[in-house]
Amino acid sequence: MSNGEVGKIHVLKQQVHTLRHDLAEKNALLTTVQKQLNRHQPNQPNGIVQSESTTGRVIENLQAEIDHLKKDLADSKTQIHVAKVSHMKFERDNASLKLRQSELKVSDLERKLQEALAGKEKAEYEYTLLSKEMQAFKTRYTKDVEIVKKEFKSLREEMNSTSRQLEDVVLMTSVRIEELNSERKDELGNLESIHAQLQENQDKYAAKLFSEIEAMKKDVEISSQKTKEYSEQVAKIKGEIAEILINDL
Repeated sequence: MSNGEVGKIHVLKQQVHTLRHDLAEKNALLTTVQKQLNRHQPNQPNGIVQSESTTGRVIENLQAEIDHLKKDLADSKTQIHVAKVSHMKFERDNASLKLRQSELKVSDLERKLQEALAGKEKAEYEYTLLSKEMQAFKTRYTKDVEIVKKEFKSLREEMNSTSRQLEDVVLMTSVRIEELNSERKDELGNLESIHAQLQENQDKYAAKLFSEIEAMKKDVEISSQKTKEYSEQVAKIKGEIAEILINDL
């Protein structure tokens, strides 16, 4: 509830309090006037009769004052009723607005949670595919190395029975094999580095996701608590209004 809304509620309460005070004063004044009217009724103290014309004027004046006070009393009651109805409508509308805002926020948090869970599942699926590709590459690399080794061994065996030219060819092939082996090792190192980086990114993403989920849970709890507080405030104010109505009756 904003400061402006609290201020409006405070003003309405002050108005109700003032009207109740005025009503009490007018009731007291009406009682006093009625007592005065009773004292001015024709009587015969010690056998002396007062003037009927004077008494009539006094009665008329007092009766007019009584009628005026009764009108003020009715107006005050009307103002109190209007203030109460306005106060109740304001509190009801405010509580409904807060409840709607809380429902929208909870819905938005649930949507974000579903999106986060979907993103996590996608990341896990992509990581699984990459792991499979990595394993397939290692398998192919191992087979290639074994094939190259076998070919190199075969070439070495043939080299013993061939000419110098064949020996040169074998040596060049050996150099190429070593270069290929080095390149494959470099590629493997790069892939392992990529794998490690992906693992690190996944861990960071999981930690961030967990933190966001926890934050969402806290937001939902706070929204629920605020909704409960608003409901309690509305119930309290309704109780106060009901108590005021009972006291007025």
